[in-house]
Amino acid sequence: MNPLNELFEVNYTFWLMSFILSACVTSGYAVRFLFGKTERFMPWNRVTAFAAALILCLFAVEGLNLAHRSLGSQYRLAGTVAVIATTMWLAWLHLKHSKTPWELFRRRPTAWFLLASSVGLVAWSSHQFQEHLKPLGKKPISLTISPGKQSQQVLEFVALTDGNHPIKVYRLDEGAAGSVDSESQEKIYVEYNGNMIQRAPAGPLANCHGWVFLDGQYLITGDAVQRILDDNAYEVVEEALAGDVIIYRDANRNIVHSGLVRGVLNDGSIIIESKWGVEGVFLHGPLDTPYSADFDYYRSPRPTHRVKIVPVDELPLDE
Repeated sequence: MNPLNELFEVNYTFWLMSFILSACVTSGYAVRFLFGKTERFMPWNRVTAFAAALILCLFAVEGLNLAHRSLGSQYRLAGTVAVIATTMWLAWLHLKHSKTPWELFRRRPTAWFLLASSVGLVAWSSHQFQEHLKPLGKKPISLTISPGKQSQQVLEFVALTDGNHPIKVYRLDEGAAGSVDSESQEKIYVEYNGNMIQRAPAGPLANCHGWVFLDGQYLITGDAVQRILDDNAYEVVEEALAGDVIIYRDANRNIVHSGLVRGVLNDGSIIIESKWGVEGVFLHGPLDTPYSADFDYYRSPRPTHRVKIVPVDELPLDE
């Protein structure tokens, strides 16, 4: 499954193929520069050119990923066209110069450009291959947001439980929202591994609880989640089903994380989807989070987990 900001999946096998083809093309051009005077090298010149065209098509895949990842939606079409056009132009250069006589080929700047670009492709594909072989390492993650420190209460709206208890909602401070690397946020280092799949990029509008119960519109606290569980008829269940809520607690039984059960596999494995603080949304196993190993599954007869959001001036009056 590809991350949402990628068009095509690339892995170490992709980059290994790219490295081998790039090395073959570079070797072909090096031999041509040194010994390409005789006519018996002409067929190998064409093979080198076709191999270069193939490797350019492979690199175009990564180019399309880069355009989709780095450009805004209004520029992605232009970026896609630019990648395809550049690939076609470079492939045409390789094929065109495969028939150029040796004496002329060595004197043309374009020939040296083709050789240099081939060396560059070898270096880049080798680097990417080694990077994909490495363990994914550790990355700083903003796991928690403390109301009143990194966020401000939204005064115009509240969330309202089924028991008519209002819940304060929060938004991340503008300074912190501009960068998930703000020093005011609490961070720990989390090891990324093959047991998790990113489903959505980082976003400052909601934390994990707000993502589960407020459609990702606001941040709410763990205490507020406990009120929702109590008022909205949630009960602990032993066997999870798709659609249940998973609640993580610390050693003091405080709620520190929440997520959704997305599925149960035939072997009993459970797939959880949750938002990690203001970071991305991930698919993972119940134990594949940095929050806690103490969790319970909750189920409610309600058709949705969403808690109503109402303006403060429309709150029901106390009886």
